[in-house]
Amino acid sequence: MNVVKEKLWTRQYTTIVLSTLILFIGFYMLTAGFSIHITEISNKPTLAGSMTTAFMIASLVTRFVSGIFIQKLNMKVLLLISLVYFMGTIGLSFLNDSIGYLLFIRVLQGIGFSVITVLLFTLSSSLVPSTRLGEGLVFFAMATSIGLTVGNMLAISLLGHFSFQSLLFVILSLILLSFMGSLFIKNIKKEKPVKKKTSSEPFYKYMFDRRVLLPSIIVALDYMAIAGTVNFMGALGKETNIGGSISQFFTIQAITMIIVRIFSGKIFDRFGHKILMIPATISGAIGLILLGISHHIGLVLVSGFFFGVAYAVIQPTTQAWGLSLVPPEKNATANSMLLIFMDLGMAVGSIGLGSVVGYVGYGMTFSYSAIFMVLILVIYLIGIRKMKVINH
Repeated sequence: MNVVKEKLWTRQYTTIVLSTLILFIGFYMLTAGFSIHITEISNKPTLAGSMTTAFMIASLVTRFVSGIFIQKLNMKVLLLISLVYFMGTIGLSFLNDSIGYLLFIRVLQGIGFSVITVLLFTLSSSLVPSTRLGEGLVFFAMATSIGLTVGNMLAISLLGHFSFQSLLFVILSLILLSFMGSLFIKNIKKEKPVKKKTSSEPFYKYMFDRRVLLPSIIVALDYMAIAGTVNFMGALGKETNIGGSISQFFTIQAITMIIVRIFSGKIFDRFGHKILMIPATISGAIGLILLGISHHIGLVLVSGFFFGVAYAVIQPTTQAWGLSLVPPEKNATANSMLLIFMDLGMAVGSIGLGSVVGYVGYGMTFSYSAIFMVLILVIYLIGIRKMKVINH
């Protein structure tokens, strides 16, 4: 019983969660803001998706080397340097408004995003007690997910009344606030033994572990579906004449996510992932189908609830499941793989759904993206059945 009561909300864990929340609000205000801005100045949704794809590909490539630097350098110092770098890339966004230049800026921002997120995931997972892994990762993931939800909502709302440059100024202020919070984060010294155990391993073994492949594929498909809500919600509002009110989708999604995640982490720790994943994927498919056929705000809010359930459960449950499949010295590898597949999913989803929009419109694109949820359910059920056979 004493193990169960091991403290989770330490000062360091709380600081990291709050700094991450502020940071991710800024990150996703930037992602949604770029997509909306590029769509307005080019009238090409594929270009808007390309902005996110360029960002995620740069992040993806950087992840293959960022883990090595994190093992060798002081994580707090590297985090602060990366945040200063990211603020610099936002400052550069004020200088030019051409498509090519902004695409280049998104690549630079993707590099910074990659290093910062690996650092935050590594720092936070090092602070979570093993007996409260599901709960601890759920609350950290809640910070990133609320950031995505609130960031999208704020970007759509602010760009309805102010310029893209004004949005950039707000984002810059948020990143600065996160930087100030990060000054109080201490470097995690217990990562050093992991370095000794893994440094002798070949590079590919440090970056890849077969045991985490199934959760990684699932999280990639999840982010392919999420890519639509990140990039095209503002445009869907215009297509359906709902306008900026469509941002209320994110409000309902956030409320649903917070309520569900209060319980989902404890359910994972007690009963495992199966009881969560199956209803979550079904709910996500329903939410996307309803969003695609929404022509009034009421149905948008209902879809926000159903998709919010999936959003609350799939990513943090998959991450906790992936970490539970490997020994503690492989946590860095598991986190790295999951983040790589998240980036890959967002990149493929952004450009893929952006291409589909040109043929079927925004509404049908969202409905079609429910296929990702169906694939998650099918792959998950087949995968866990094979894992049971192998284990027996």
